[in-house]
Amino acid sequence: MSYSLLKFTLLGLTVIAPSVPAAATAAPGDSRAPKKLMQRWATGTPSPGAGLPGWYSRTPDLHVHQPLSGPRIPVAEIDLLRRRAMLVFDALMLQPSLRDVRGTALQADINISVVPTEAGVRLVGATFSINAKSVIEGKPGTILRDGRYITPSEEGAVLRVFLNPYDMLAHRQVLAEGVQGASLQIRTGSAFGLYVADRLPDYDPRSEYAWNPRPLAAQLQNDRSWYQPGAPGVHPLLAHVSSYSQENDALRTDRLDPERPVARLAAAMFMTDWEDVRRRMKALR
Repeated sequence: MSYSLLKFTLLGLTVIAPSVPAAATAAPGDSRAPKKLMQRWATGTPSPGAGLPGWYSRTPDLHVHQPLSGPRIPVAEIDLLRRRAMLVFDALMLQPSLRDVRGTALQADINISVVPTEAGVRLVGATFSINAKSVIEGKPGTILRDGRYITPSEEGAVLRVFLNPYDMLAHRQVLAEGVQGASLQIRTGSAFGLYVADRLPDYDPRSEYAWNPRPLAAQLQNDRSWYQPGAPGVHPLLAHVSSYSQENDALRTDRLDPERPVARLAAAMFMTDWEDVRRRMKALR
């Protein structure tokens, strides 16, 4: 069952976005990111690009999926996850590729649910997502919304940020690509991702099997650090951006137009200072 923002307001939970410190506006960029992509969006104050001004969420839609059986997710846990996910939203939407977006529309959502685990333990997960679609001027179906434009029929690219990526690590083919600073770059097929936590898993690039995500997933199924203050855990966060396979391939080889929806999402992911975001998320109580 999903609860809308209106229903959630009736529970007494505030849905006003917190203010964002200047430190969250942009990171220097990640040296592992496609170079032309970063040159387009990280040089000075880049223009928002060509095309119609795209519609974007002023605040994410909130969806709480309560289990059909067993204990419900407590309101306090839901509110803490929501407020922490809002910091992710604010940091991403300040990035140049998503600010005053043109030629692309952005829909943001927060989903909170109980995640089934292999060991049968009860884990609550939160996923923040931005779905990005091209805005096609003159195409039937392109509509004006709140003074900006959206083409709902277009296929979208998506940026997801998992507060505890247990499900992805346990059920997807996730490969590690290297460590920079406090983050481990990962991939699913050609799609980019970044894993950040208080403590990174062991990674040896010289080994034939440099990293196996399954042992990490087994640990994360018991990690409640994001929604139970004081609970043991490493505050694991995984950001992942993907479109259809041909666009993922073109993005990885730096051949994709940097104003394409998935390119804009990837630039925002690589330019966000995830360590700063996590620090402020952890400070919320």
